[in-house]
Amino acid sequence: MEIKREFKSLADNVSEMTLKAIEEMGFTQMTEIQAKTVDHLLEGKDLMGAAKTGSGKTLAFLLPVVELLHKLKFMPRNGTGAIIISPTRELSMQTFGVLQELLKHHHQTYGLIIGGSNRKEEAKKLSKGVNILVATPGRLLDHLQSTQDFLFKNLQCLVIDEADRILDIGFEEEMKQILKILPKKRQTLLFSATLTQKTEDLVKLSFRKEPIYVGIDDNKEEATVEGLEQGYVVVPSEKRFLLLFSFLKKYRKKKVMV
Repeated sequence: MEIKREFKSLADNVSEMTLKAIEEMGFTQMTEIQAKTVDHLLEGKDLMGAAKTGSGKTLAFLLPVVELLHKLKFMPRNGTGAIIISPTRELSMQTFGVLQELLKHHHQTYGLIIGGSNRKEEAKKLSKGVNILVATPGRLLDHLQSTQDFLFKNLQCLVIDEADRILDIGFEEEMKQILKILPKKRQTLLFSATLTQKTEDLVKLSFRKEPIYVGIDDNKEEATVEGLEQGYVVVPSEKRFLLLFSFLKKYRKKKVMV
């Protein structure tokens, strides 16, 4: 049975700045994964969530991360307090976009490190102190091993998003190395749409103790929620960019990721 909860019901445990940002983002009612996980995460518990794409899990883990560092009064000099690992550049950028909106009224610093971006610029920003970091596995490992001024010893929370996709893409060894390097005393959150043997192995490496498990729609096989609409257009190759341009022009006031 789905739990119906509104974000304003968190007023006793969540800062006014965060709730204001959520309201400005247009959200009033929590999705199922948000309602089921928020209390556990605000209490600092380790959690493993089975949630599909489009379920609202990004906000489910970002809200507690922002609140944790806000309550600890994290400053740039404290370095990185939270790391969110995503499988791809595109998902990392999407997560970073939500984080930017959520931190609108906060003072914590935030950053994005992904393959294909300017590594020197990333290192420069890390040296100044990035409180909340969104990263892809390969680039994160690179900075952990090679960027001298990357201060991560004060890490409070690690989020592994779409763990199944991270492993499917081939980042298994990178994840093992990352987990060896990062401080063990931390809150850990792991989200995955599907559970495979490889995912279970990553779970064992990620958590020091048994995490709380929260699953939604566990009896369904699809990895995407029913309410998320997907579509495609068959178009001659030479007209692809014309169609894309027309589409972007038509929906320029909407959020679009290309």
